[in-house]
Amino acid sequence: MPSRPHNKTLKHRSPSRLLSLTAALTLGMAAVWGAPGMADPVAAAPGKGSNVDKYLGEWNYDQPDRESMRNIAEIRCPATRPGCESPVPGAPPGTAMQIPQIGRIVFTKRADGSVVGRTDRGCTWRFTAQPDSLQLDPPSQHCVNRVINSGYTITRWSVTVSGRREKETIEGVSHQPNGDYDFVLEHGARTKVGTEPWTKAAKRFTGRWEYVPADPSQLTNIVVYRTPAPDGSVKISRSEQRGLVDMTVKPDRTIAARTSDGCRWTLAARGNTAELDPPGQVCRRAGATVTLDFWQMASDGKRQASIMNGTVRRDGLTAGFLLNVGALTRR
Repeated sequence: MPSRPHNKTLKHRSPSRLLSLTAALTLGMAAVWGAPGMADPVAAAPGKGSNVDKYLGEWNYDQPDRESMRNIAEIRCPATRPGCESPVPGAPPGTAMQIPQIGRIVFTKRADGSVVGRTDRGCTWRFTAQPDSLQLDPPSQHCVNRVINSGYTITRWSVTVSGRREKETIEGVSHQPNGDYDFVLEHGARTKVGTEPWTKAAKRFTGRWEYVPADPSQLTNIVVYRTPAPDGSVKISRSEQRGLVDMTVKPDRTIAARTSDGCRWTLAARGNTAELDPPGQVCRRAGATVTLDFWQMASDGKRQASIMNGTVRRDGLTAGFLLNVGALTRR
């Protein structure tokens, strides 16, 4: 659970800038999205032998891995702005940001034969089935990620499937207050979600987990707070996410999670991914009230990648917080 921010609080000259840079584009960390102005025709039942059948259903990103770059997206300076200001605050110019991708997408076939992909970041994307892949169609579709409050445009998204395994590549643009950055996911990989014994979920999530040491160079376990000031400005502060999370899994795949601050939260597991359920859970503790709006994690039983946002009310002030790149290991 987010700890109390450090006293190094900055008055931000542009309220959205640091949050947008910190939040950077996260597609995977992929529940129902709706892109502005995008039609959503009535879904049609897939016909037998349809070349889109293999894509339909719910898919989760596999566990991100920095060594192989599986499900690690990069936010880079575009070719037109080499050596631009890094999307990582304080990093040398030109430094790229690596963002682990987690979450789900649900592909459905529409009445006109196209395929719609809805993710848990609040966006809807439209695809056309080619002989050997799904391709974003039309290109340059835009959405605002409701979890991190960051806008982006996807220019290319290619999906291939073999059985229960899916691979994808994505290219796009992350829109930031100080300019646009390239977004590239070269090695995307997902697995189709199916019914599985609860013991499998228990093996992935049950146990004691600890946040790894924070790494500001990649914003790992760095919480960003945005606190409105009386004069209308927004103060930005950051703190390191630390502590333990104890988890147990029930036979219905509900997860009970207790954080170091004594708060208890409920999540639901589907495949390798668990998500706060229901959203908007509240924990009241001495001196503060914490509301979690979103908490999602992917686990392979040894590591967790996570993202969370919400608000904390303390001393009469309410601050929004975002942990965009959470990382834990099992103790």
